[in-house]
Amino acid sequence: MTVRAELTVPEEVITPGDSLTAHLRVWNESRIVDAYRLTLIGPPANWPNAEADLGQLPVYPGNHEKINIPLALPRHSDLPPGPLTFAVQVTSVEDPRTVAVPEATLCVGEFHDLDVKPVRPRVGGALGSTNLILLENTGNATTTVRLHLAPEAPDAPLRTRLRRTRLALDAGEEARIGLSVRVTSPVPVGTAADWKIGVRVRGGWGAEEERTAEFVHRQRPLLPKQALKALIALTAVAVAAVALWLSPVGGKKPTVKTESDKGPSQVEAVQQAEKKAADEKKKQEDAQKKAEDKAKKEKEDAGALKKKPLDGVSLATDSKAKKLTDEYTVPKGYRLVLKAAQITAAGPTTGILILKAGIQRLVTTPVAAPQSPSAMPPSLKEGEKISLQLNCPAPTGGAPSPSASPGLQPSDCIATAALTGDLIPLKGPNAEPETPPSGPASQPQSAPLTQELTR
Repeated sequence: MTVRAELTVPEEVITPGDSLTAHLRVWNESRIVDAYRLTLIGPPANWPNAEADLGQLPVYPGNHEKINIPLALPRHSDLPPGPLTFAVQVTSVEDPRTVAVPEATLCVGEFHDLDVKPVRPRVGGALGSTNLILLENTGNATTTVRLHLAPEAPDAPLRTRLRRTRLALDAGEEARIGLSVRVTSPVPVGTAADWKIGVRVRGGWGAEEERTAEFVHRQRPLLPKQALKALIALTAVAVAAVALWLSPVGGKKPTVKTESDKGPSQVEAVQQAEKKAADEKKKQEDAQKKAEDKAKKEKEDAGALKKKPLDGVSLATDSKAKKLTDEYTVPKGYRLVLKAAQITAAGPTTGILILKAGIQRLVTTPVAAPQSPSAMPPSLKEGEKISLQLNCPAPTGGAPSPSASPGLQPSDCIATAALTGDLIPLKGPNAEPETPPSGPASQPQSAPLTQELTR
């Protein structure tokens, strides 16, 4: 029994966010009515609203049937521009050894987008203020942006300055740009005034397009009403005290009593004692607060997440036990730095196993001659998965592979992947900065997407 299949896609460039339809034709070159299981292989199988299992397609002998496969490219910065290869596995229901894997290549285009927002929507001060502008390149290509900052009102008594006015952002990259606002005409007294300040960002995606954001600077007076009232009251009290001190009391001429002649008065002695007691009490309260803060920090450090090795984690698949996929999920609060993945496997030459980290394929290798990945991804975030997938169709015939393990049936496949690495906390005192890739060696060299499954 033989089967032939052809997979075609539109030749034009597809922009992420758009949809397309792939066409699959299947020829039944046998003499019996057969049906074929269709399985989508490659990145499109992991896209939203996509299904890896495309169902079954019945075909009469000597005829062919056509099926349309709708695909929606996600508008995300993780989808880089350029050629993207995928395939469909066509397996006979009557004879699972009859398999065809046609491939097709999409041409993914570039798209540019940018997210702009101030870190604080409202700042304020009598003489000036500072703020941060958060930029995020949500497109899938590098974009050069230019920033402009100015008050919206032409008569605003403000002068603004950006730390940087031009920068380049890679796909998915974030940047924080500092800015300062200086008040050119401070107000001594009065009420506060709000001034809107606009931020305009233009990028390489189009000369006419721009992204805008705004925040508010509240200009406060140098002396608020409460402080002015308190100052007037203190001035009145001081004037009254001076007048009382200089005026004669009871018709007698006041005499100046110095501390050097007769020592401090009883009232002054009481005031000095009270001041000394207040200073001592404040010193004790400060020492107690410092001790409480130290104990609180030690308690928080003791309960914080700690770095730990990835011990005893293995992914195992067994086609005989119908376990074709095994996954490991990075626990909450951690990121995983994967150091190595040792792969062991056994089975016929038609078996294929795939090791993936998130949406990135680390290795695609035959079960009969397994190969471990030569390089690891920089790190995996919490919730991301490492998966081992096993594809073990029955061989087309002939003697079993000499590399298969003793006692293993020709249509059985077994594969394991022993993982080693470090789990590093994302927050807290034990968190570590993420080390970026150092060069081409950091990119995993995966095997070809598919290999010939029939001889």
